[in-house]
Amino acid sequence: MLLVVTGIGLLLPLQCLISAQRLSDDQILYGQFPDGFIWSAATAAYQVEGAWNEDGRGPSIWDTFSHVKGNIENDDTGDVTCDSYHNYHQDIELLKELGVSHYRFSISWSRIYPLGTSEMLNPRGVEYYHRLIDALVANGIKPMVTLYHWDLPQALEDEGGWLNESVVQHYQNFADLCFREYGDKVKIWITFNEPWIIAWKGYGTGEFAPGRQDGPGTYPYIAAHNILKAHAKAYRTYQNSYSRAQNGMITFLIIEKMLFRI
Repeated sequence: MLLVVTGIGLLLPLQCLISAQRLSDDQILYGQFPDGFIWSAATAAYQVEGAWNEDGRGPSIWDTFSHVKGNIENDDTGDVTCDSYHNYHQDIELLKELGVSHYRFSISWSRIYPLGTSEMLNPRGVEYYHRLIDALVANGIKPMVTLYHWDLPQALEDEGGWLNESVVQHYQNFADLCFREYGDKVKIWITFNEPWIIAWKGYGTGEFAPGRQDGPGTYPYIAAHNILKAHAKAYRTYQNSYSRAQNGMITFLIIEKMLFRI
């Protein structure tokens, strides 16, 4: 089955996940959604969790970027945000009120591996996501997990981040751990959220973390190339080692601007 994943902003956040099929404009405009259409709220770890330096979590590039005065409007940070790390049970009650069947959230790489590498595992981070997933399932909400929503561990950025090919293997190690730990409860995986944003705004314009402004004009291409290789590694790992036993699927979430001139 071909999976199409798109993010749509209406009166409330939702994530649309449907089998690929041709739908007329009238069907969409007048609310005639197909059977099996999934309504889901969606968040990102850095944007909602808070607890940026609690329980063994290491800093991510967004922690570093937002702590530099002038990078973010009003000098806002994600240090606390919605404090979902401490209040996820309240979030789940709100999800139930919305009536969604699924919830897409991301796992903070630096909460699992504080330095980004598999040599240092943070058990408290691993346990947090078990608690979150178990609570969702207990309340009849199916988890959809994004493995990377822009928040690279700062220690890996110090070594070049997505410009350094070594990050590909580190990402594969992180993905493999997540599949192993949570795959019996998570049936939909998303490897990357909007890779164009990571490559262009992170390593080209410098608008987003890590804030690199590319002089030679090659950084976004290098970053995009390594992101695609990381996606391929994670995809093959899941398909070869986990998908059949765990009965799940894996994809990534793109936006229309995932394009570069050649």
